[in-house]
Amino acid sequence: MDQLPTLLNDDEVLYVSAGRVLMSNPTFKVEEFLDALAQAISEREGEWSEECEGWFGEGLRCEVLRFANQGWQRGRVRIRLEFFPETQKLLREERPRRASLEDRPTREEIYSRRDEVYEAYREPEDTY
Repeated sequence: MDQLPTLLNDDEVLYVSAGRVLMSNPTFKVEEFLDALAQAISEREGEWSEECEGWFGEGLRCEVLRFANQGWQRGRVRIRLEFFPETQKLLREERPRRASLEDRPTREEIYSRRDEVYEAYREPEDTY
């Protein structure tokens, strides 16, 4: 992941072929995933309220102690999905490498190896 993440909008569609959680279909909207996450959390929490919905909407008022700042900083926090686009270079590196034409043996090399193999398995000649 060599690029900065971008936030996904609620109407954008994801396709996740493996490692899915909460979603039975591999294709779903971001909003559907966030709704399923909110539902899963609300079922586990005994005291779910409208205020808790802030995690998935406008955000909850909070304070955060960040490494770069001195002291506490006030703001809002919410749950969103991030997307890290892959570069073409990264995609090429992840694909199985096929032998290039330069890496392949020449026809003469193949035939000479074939002859070596035949020689190794040839029955010895009678030398009586």
